[in-house]
Amino acid sequence: MNKKIWKIIFCIGVIVCVICLGLLGWNKYQAYRLQKELEVIENSQYTQRDGQEPELPEGVRHGESIDFDKLQKINKEVYAWVYVPGTRIDYPVAQNAKDDSHYLKYNYKNEPEFAGCIYTERLNKKDFTDPNTVLYGHNMRNGSMFQNLHKFEEKSFFRKHTEIYIYTPKKTYTYKIFAAYKYDSRHLLKSFNFDDKKVFKNYLANVMATREMISNIRTDVKVTENDRIITLSTCVGGQPDNRYLVQAVLTDEREAK
Repeated sequence: MNKKIWKIIFCIGVIVCVICLGLLGWNKYQAYRLQKELEVIENSQYTQRDGQEPELPEGVRHGESIDFDKLQKINKEVYAWVYVPGTRIDYPVAQNAKDDSHYLKYNYKNEPEFAGCIYTERLNKKDFTDPNTVLYGHNMRNGSMFQNLHKFEEKSFFRKHTEIYIYTPKKTYTYKIFAAYKYDSRHLLKSFNFDDKKVFKNYLANVMATREMISNIRTDVKVTENDRIITLSTCVGGQPDNRYLVQAVLTDEREAK
């Protein structure tokens, strides 16, 4: 192979590297910009001193003064907010009226974006009254969206972090985490009729009996077919036929402040 061909190959390699670095930088910038925008929306009702974190009103949990009016002016399909303490999961939740896969590729502003948005499907009502409400989010390499669900693979993290909060314009929901485990890629809401008490009871029994290597189950938490649960679902890296699920049972529901 002569020098000219080697030079061409080298130039192509350099160009490819520059493009890859550019894309990586752009993705990191987009993630940073998204986080800052969400912080503005979430903290819009808090007071902030120069260079300091916004002060939370006494007795108010993180997320309880989200400006839903501002969010819904940006995108009327945003209807909730999910917050998981100890993680970076602190995001709006949307549901598209026509296409369940829409928010895999669109952000909370309904703009095309690789990271997408946390979302639910039309099989779930938007008031969290279903037996099992499933929230989906990408497993992003930069730790955004639902990537931090994988923190619950660690037993120490699972033991320490027990709650998930869902905020809507009208309600605040508190859930206690009872299970975190790897599952197959079947569609939960299409595979199980959770409105059937017997089916739901059997499903919960199978979850509580999970004993795989990276599964964590809180056996002291009582969950029955009369309860309401949420399932946070994301992908498992390098395993397209698997999902990682974190499930929690509703323990408190109150009017939003």
